[in-house]
Amino acid sequence: MNHIPLKHNFFLTAILLAFNLSACTQNKSAVVQLRATQFHQAISREKGILLDVRTQREFKNGHLENAGQLNYYALDFSDRLLLLPKEQPIYLYCNTGYRSDRAANFLVGNGYTKVYNLKHGIMEWELARLPVIADSDAQPDTGDKFEPADFAQLLASEPIVFVDFYAPWCGPCRNMMPMIDSLKVEYHERLLIVKVNADASKNLMREMKLVTVPYLALYRDGELFFEHRGEIHREELVEVLESVL
Repeated sequence: MNHIPLKHNFFLTAILLAFNLSACTQNKSAVVQLRATQFHQAISREKGILLDVRTQREFKNGHLENAGQLNYYALDFSDRLLLLPKEQPIYLYCNTGYRSDRAANFLVGNGYTKVYNLKHGIMEWELARLPVIADSDAQPDTGDKFEPADFAQLLASEPIVFVDFYAPWCGPCRNMMPMIDSLKVEYHERLLIVKVNADASKNLMREMKLVTVPYLALYRDGELFFEHRGEIHREELVEVLESVL
């Protein structure tokens, strides 16, 4: 009887282990990220569960046809999410894709194999002028609302304008609000700082082709001087403001 040398046996085991790990990695499901037009084609092509994970108010103000609604911030969100059938495709979306992506990865981590996320959310969906349904009892946001003409007039009215594009549901936006408010007080005699509610200013967001918040923009004489997407530290922002003054 022939025996495999110990050294060769070790290498054979290592090779088999590497092969098995590779196979496991390849078989592991992942969230499929889709742009707006791809998402539209997917939900039209293969029937599944279409789920809006925003708040009820956000949903009523504009949602995809035949979508269900489950609030991402609800305490029982995870438990209710796991009630979805595993044998059907699950299509998830929110405003920018952040909440739905986290929900989608949670599903994949719990054994769901057909999970699709609208990568840039309903903001990109509307930018692509795809259909949205608003309920009859919708209560659209009106605070910090700007139409394109209003925004153009704003930029023309002051030599230096700093704009904070935010949304009420956006966690990073809320985190920065105290900082933005304090800077508004500190710089009120030197430049104009304004907030633009993305939910209330859909026409402006569409014209500017913005699909994410927070978005910070600094204008000098009507021209874009600085822009930043996502959160930013106060020190960095102060440095930018001082550089333009």
